[in-house]
Amino acid sequence: MTEKLTESVPESLTECGARVLTEVELRVAELAAQGTPVGVIAEVLGVSANTAASHLAAVYVKLRNA
Repeated sequence: MTEKLTESVPESLTECGARVLTEVELRVAELAAQGTPVGVIAEVLGVSANTAASHLAAVYVKLRNA
């Protein structure tokens, strides 16, 4: 599953740090990039909306610092 998610990440993101994302963060980033609301991301992952939002925040931090 990770390979498929990594393949869907544009090469420019992979070069700037997407590989530092966890598998869950990659999934969250993929869903968010498709415009999926945090509440729906939470349902897909089977977690609370707060947890999904925390994962998304971690994605933003890691990509900003990459």
